[in-house]
Amino acid sequence: MPKLRNIFFNFIILSSFLFLQGCIVTQSDIGILKTQIAALNKTLEDVQRNQISVDQQMEDVSIRLTQSVDNLDNFDYKLDSISTKLDNISAALENGKNTAYQMLPGDIFIQAKSQFDAAQYEQAANGFSLYIKNAPEGQNIEEAYTFLSESYYNQKEYQKAAVAAATMLEKFPQSRYTPNARVLYARSILPISKKEEAVTYLKSVIQDFKNTPSAAEAKKILEGIK
Repeated sequence: MPKLRNIFFNFIILSSFLFLQGCIVTQSDIGILKTQIAALNKTLEDVQRNQISVDQQMEDVSIRLTQSVDNLDNFDYKLDSISTKLDNISAALENGKNTAYQMLPGDIFIQAKSQFDAAQYEQAANGFSLYIKNAPEGQNIEEAYTFLSESYYNQKEYQKAAVAAATMLEKFPQSRYTPNARVLYARSILPISKKEEAVTYLKSVIQDFKNTPSAAEAKKILEGIK
């Protein structure tokens, strides 16, 4: 823009100089000069408008960059917060104890079930035990005992598995998980030399819960007992 101003001023100075020196300037020359001056003014105005637009855009970019940096800081803070909570959750499930971070019973059950589905049976057993301790009358309590028994069984901790299944059967005799719990109890006591009692429980499943998956499983186990 300074360069265009210099051209404009030089143009006027040169024209004035020629006029003062007595040069012959025709009407046509004056018209051309006016046209050129108007064009220069128009160019200067356009450049000024463009400069204002560029300045505004740069200011907008600066504001957006500042906002982006603030957002990234907030995002990092949230990630740190989430990471801390996850660490606390893992500690609670692994130790089976209350920690500074208090999980809701429903969250404990969901986490334990997720670990069970991933075949992480030790962590799942800790989680179900923690749920039973914190929510002895919770809506998932019957299911928690059943999954606890199966978690122990999959770790070959047969006595603990049998105790969990027996506890479920004793506390909730009318539970919809009763057939499964009887089968779990029978499976758990077979390896610890309680074959006769196991057979009795398996036969009771076949008799009391005909045409169910648990009855089919009981039949299969009986067929394998020598």
